[in-house]
Amino acid sequence: MNARTQLFEFSCESRHVPEIVSTIFHTILIHRTAGKHTPKVDSPNAYTIGSVGFCDLDCDFLDYTYVQINSNELVQRVNQEIIAFSEGLKAAECNKISLEFYTRKKRNWPLNFQSENIPWEIWTIKIELMQLSNENERQVLREKLSDLLGEKVRQIIEIMDKPDYTPKIQNQSQLDTIYESDFKDIQPYLFRIYYSLDGTVNQVSVGTTMKRMLKDALSFG
Repeated sequence: MNARTQLFEFSCESRHVPEIVSTIFHTILIHRTAGKHTPKVDSPNAYTIGSVGFCDLDCDFLDYTYVQINSNELVQRVNQEIIAFSEGLKAAECNKISLEFYTRKKRNWPLNFQSENIPWEIWTIKIELMQLSNENERQVLREKLSDLLGEKVRQIIEIMDKPDYTPKIQNQSQLDTIYESDFKDIQPYLFRIYYSLDGTVNQVSVGTTMKRMLKDALSFG
């Protein structure tokens, strides 16, 4: 199947970038994360699902408060990619960042730990940096961005409420082909974050992704 795609565009100053991307990505992850799956002792193919906690975050440079999952591990992983993207954007190395969800299809050839990642949903943010000359312009932009960000969050919620496809597991053995198992307290769908310039994937992000893919592959050995 073709992956569903969504594109959000913003024009802003560099200081706004981390807060814009964090708000969008963490809002999406709220709807794409479940509690930790724990197998039942008396039934290997059955499991219990834990709860997911949430917390409010106030933006420093925008008049906006957003909600994120209360998981230090998840926040750290997502935010380190956002910071790297923000720095790359300043150097004109990238202008788009994507949050991609995928399923993992295990293959037995040529080695039994090989797998194929199949995207099913991709959210992309495109940023155009602006240079403003005075505080009055910055205040006007701050208000416009705050309103736009609220509009995009509402749009995400509307999209998530639609009965679209999301991967489902039939038994515990399929868990790591659909959900990310690295987190101790939550179970998000498998995801990766990458950034690009006019469609060319940023090499730093690719390197990070390849390291994770190698780690995933070796875990099947």
